[in-house]
Amino acid sequence: MPTRLFLIAGALLVLLLPSPAGAGAPPGGIRLDDDPFARTTYLSRCSLLRKEAVIWNCYVTRLLTDVEKANDPAHELPRIDRKVRAGGGYLQSSCHMMMHVVGRMYARKHHVTLANLQRYLPRSNDPGCSAGFGMGMVMTLGAQIGKLGPDGAVRLCLGAPTRFRSYTCIHTLGHAYMRLYHENLKYGLQACRALPARQAPDCAQGAYHDYWLGIAGHDSAKRQRSAVTTARVLCSRAIPGFVRPCWYRYFLEVPPKKSPENAAGIRGLCAGLSGAQRGGCIAAASLVTSPDPFSQLRVCGRLRGADSVSCLYGLNVQNLAQAPGSRRVKLIDGCSKLGANARTGCYQWLGTALAVVTNGRFANRACPFISAPGRGPCLTGARRMNDALVSFS
Repeated sequence: MPTRLFLIAGALLVLLLPSPAGAGAPPGGIRLDDDPFARTTYLSRCSLLRKEAVIWNCYVTRLLTDVEKANDPAHELPRIDRKVRAGGGYLQSSCHMMMHVVGRMYARKHHVTLANLQRYLPRSNDPGCSAGFGMGMVMTLGAQIGKLGPDGAVRLCLGAPTRFRSYTCIHTLGHAYMRLYHENLKYGLQACRALPARQAPDCAQGAYHDYWLGIAGHDSAKRQRSAVTTARVLCSRAIPGFVRPCWYRYFLEVPPKKSPENAAGIRGLCAGLSGAQRGGCIAAASLVTSPDPFSQLRVCGRLRGADSVSCLYGLNVQNLAQAPGSRRVKLIDGCSKLGANARTGCYQWLGTALAVVTNGRFANRACPFISAPGRGPCLTGARRMNDALVSFS
């Protein structure tokens, strides 16, 4: 593989699933447990300020200063990750988003290109600050990424060391195509549709995500003139395989007036929809109910039939990636509490999702040991880990 391909591979494959936010301003939809006024030990002066936008900009400025001062982002970012985790609070929950801004500013100032990118990439797979910084830098290289072509880009992503990273890489391509085509959704989706069927929906989720970022005014994504601003309209125009990707991050970037905290809230957001549109809406609403997959599963259990299964696609399974294996087994065992017509779908989807975050180990180390009715569906789902995930977090 040419040197250039290796360099961009490194850029894309170190990125974990992004949660982009605004450039120069905090994102919308801050959760109550992400208190911007919570004290932290690292960069603690910023937490002494009172207005959220001022706090956000203080952190971005100070983070950039620390990265610049070290003159070695590849090794400084992992150190920042450790400091931020130790301090916790608002900074920990927002560092990935802040580092999108920092990474872009750094890349432009230091003229980062594909030829020298490897020098700056964080030596870390941490999904927080390091991943955000890498993602921000890559966003400035959209034109160069486009020159790889769909075949070259897919080869890079499929060469990732884990299934989780290959999925994330494909998702990132959707973002990159949107930036390359100046947020023109038609061309961004055409680029995704040029990929094989196993990758196209996950690329499309990244493209739609970038579209909703533009609608929300987040992460420097541009809003097109005469843009459709609601998922009910936009997603009704999507091809069948792209309906759920279209909906998936809509409520995350364009929060509803009242956040759905229970089954009634989810049903209210999706009232009047049916079929694939309702399924996509239910998954999108489920995604923002809670960061805790156990709480989400309980909410899904209070829905009925197809709604209950659609809700499962919004579970924040990624949050169990570093948890003890017993926690993941406990989650999938919770499928037994769902209605009879949703249990099989639950075991299958969680079998898939948990196999992704464990790079396939869940199939052999967990599926055979869960309650008897779920073993077969769990294994079936785990074997699908390399198929299009369509929605995943």
